[in-house]
Amino acid sequence: MNRKKIKILGIAPYQSLKNTMNTLAASYENIELVTYVGNLEAGAELVKQHLKDDFDIIISRGGTAERIRSFSSVPVVEIPLSVYDILRVIKLMEASDGTYAVVGFSSITMPAHLLCDLLNYNMEIITIHHEKEVLPALSKLKEKGYYFVLCDVITETLARQAGMNPILITSGTESIESAFEQAAQIYSYSSILKQRCSVLEDALKNQTADTIILRTDGSVLFSTYHAENISTVMDYLKTLIQESQNTSSSKAFHLIDNTLYSLSMKHTFYDSSELFLFCIEPNPVPAGSSKYGLRFSSYADMVDMYSNSFYALTSSAKALAEQIKQLNQSSMPVMILGEKGSGKNQIAAKLYIDSPQKDNPYIIIDCQLINDKIWNFLTRHYNSPFCDKNNTIFISNIQALSDIYRQQLLSILLDTNAHKRNRILISCSQTIEKTSSDPSRNFIDYLPCTTIYLPPLRELTEDISSSANLYLNALNIELSRQVVGFEPDALFLLRNYNWPDNFMQLKRVLAELVLLTTTPYIQAETVQNVLEKETQQYIPCISSTFDYERPLSDMIHNIVKVVVSQCHGNQTQAAKKLGIGRTTLWRYLNSEE
Repeated sequence: MNRKKIKILGIAPYQSLKNTMNTLAASYENIELVTYVGNLEAGAELVKQHLKDDFDIIISRGGTAERIRSFSSVPVVEIPLSVYDILRVIKLMEASDGTYAVVGFSSITMPAHLLCDLLNYNMEIITIHHEKEVLPALSKLKEKGYYFVLCDVITETLARQAGMNPILITSGTESIESAFEQAAQIYSYSSILKQRCSVLEDALKNQTADTIILRTDGSVLFSTYHAENISTVMDYLKTLIQESQNTSSSKAFHLIDNTLYSLSMKHTFYDSSELFLFCIEPNPVPAGSSKYGLRFSSYADMVDMYSNSFYALTSSAKALAEQIKQLNQSSMPVMILGEKGSGKNQIAAKLYIDSPQKDNPYIIIDCQLINDKIWNFLTRHYNSPFCDKNNTIFISNIQALSDIYRQQLLSILLDTNAHKRNRILISCSQTIEKTSSDPSRNFIDYLPCTTIYLPPLRELTEDISSSANLYLNALNIELSRQVVGFEPDALFLLRNYNWPDNFMQLKRVLAELVLLTTTPYIQAETVQNVLEKETQQYIPCISSTFDYERPLSDMIHNIVKVVVSQCHGNQTQAAKKLGIGRTTLWRYLNSEE
């Protein structure tokens, strides 16, 4: 006789916890785990939506577990936060120069106090009892000069809004395993029998689409919809309920979260309850809405993208805050210049997020991806973004356009006054092959544009150290690792590498280093191996023949690149080997081939 598995609903306040829970649950033969990401009220709402789905146990963490326990008829097990979880994050912070404090509910601050007592640590620790207390606590810390906050998910969100740098304290595998063992014990002493309601059986009969049944107040009676955008879909259906009180049934296509759905609705009554039955099925996204280099995004989308980006952690991003504030005092077009991977997309997003136009759409046109069909839509169709108004339009990578297309784009902007009806942001990569003309020059002169220049990473050696250490915390969360920091020699290698793809390349290299590292600290040997592989990808192989028919400047350029290759990307060593200064070396490397 097969033993029934324990069906557990996991509500993780953050994505990494969901990933770890799913991984660990796979090792338990008697556990069936369904996990969603939701913090506090969002997590509680997810539980309400799935209380009828025959779960035996609910597992969550901290304040989210407390919220769920207040209304759930299903037993709730809380994932504990151990002293080791706190210590791991503190060790990460010791690699940076910033002062930090611990802010959170008692589930975080109690082990933090215990840690201080055991190890004689002197830390600022603030216990909150309600999320309304978070912002006042953060304001006081900011006045005292604190910039980093070790915290839970709700404090992480508010700390970003307050201009501070939050470091999320995550639960280790031992804490999650403890919660699973406790859930198994609770299940062994409880038996929960649930029956499917006849109205739900009727609703599901002969249905191939997902079924969602809502009450008039928008609460969920039943749902088979489990996609990642479930919250967005539910919010949309709730608005339809308000608009359809007098409608008995309907069927139409609806665009929800950039996805087209076939949606049928039936307004009905069952056992004196008023219900709305929805059958929902996704259809292919219409061409042009989010494909082939054209994307429409909201303020929330861009805040999420920027706040979770690697570039947002860098000193370079913080240094531009005042300039962005000044530029946003007008709607003048902005040209963002810099090498590939230097953060141009993130700066454009930050200009939009902090602008008065943030309540209107953010439209991205990537000139590297658009095809002829999209180009014709942009330049000839009456529904083109250039024909709209009050939007922010980010035209990225204009260097990828042909001269004819660039001239046509500039003419459209000027002739239609699109740059006066919308906020126009443009980026131009300076790592393209040099030509006799600058792709950005006419836009700067004729629109006209104010400019932002983003220096290459090789000129920001201090930013490499601080950014790398801060990004380790994000990688630990994303990849479920526990890397503490870098060996000094490892950081030296990172600071002295060329970084042809700048922050984009550094982010990728750091992710690979974390994946390859099995020790608390990233070793210099690991960094050396990864950078050697990167060098082979970006520096041309040495040819057995040499073309002496080229101009002298081209030959010098080639020789310098070969020597840099032989020195594994170490510019200082290459300059010494060539008998030239480092400034001269860079001038040769960036000269026209």
